[in-house]
Amino acid sequence: MSTGIRQCLDNHPAPNRKFETALNQGKVTASDLTVEKVGVSARQIDYRFNQAKSHDEAVGVAEDLVKRVDYLLEPLAIIEQDAAQSQVQIRSQKPTTDGDTRRYYEMNVDGGGVTLERYAASGGTREADDIHLTRETFERLCHDLDDAATPLKTRS
Repeated sequence: MSTGIRQCLDNHPAPNRKFETALNQGKVTASDLTVEKVGVSARQIDYRFNQAKSHDEAVGVAEDLVKRVDYLLEPLAIIEQDAAQSQVQIRSQKPTTDGDTRRYYEMNVDGGGVTLERYAASGGTREADDIHLTRETFERLCHDLDDAATPLKTRS
């Protein structure tokens, strides 16, 4: 893991606290983050761009994230684009099922940034579910969010 994120995780206060760290293209915030020896859990992971994106740029970020973030429990796919609101919604292609309950990731990309949440749906209702990741996966996700926010013309 990179020293910056590793150090932030090692120094993270008591469970269920807000986590924030600045990266090159924006800032990652994880709400209700609990850090353990091997992993982390959070209610939501939010990445805010340093500079706002146009709708086309937000779509580019979403497309890049679908390609990059291939290590979560389920593969991701763009399911909806709303040009009027400049929003793109990404979800798990095939949710994980546990009896009557479906669990899936939902990622929303707009001109201001990216929000990742996990849901558990059963019977017509859905509730927020914790996102559980290893420390290394959390770090990778943070860097992938930042890399996807890098303008295409400045990528090497």
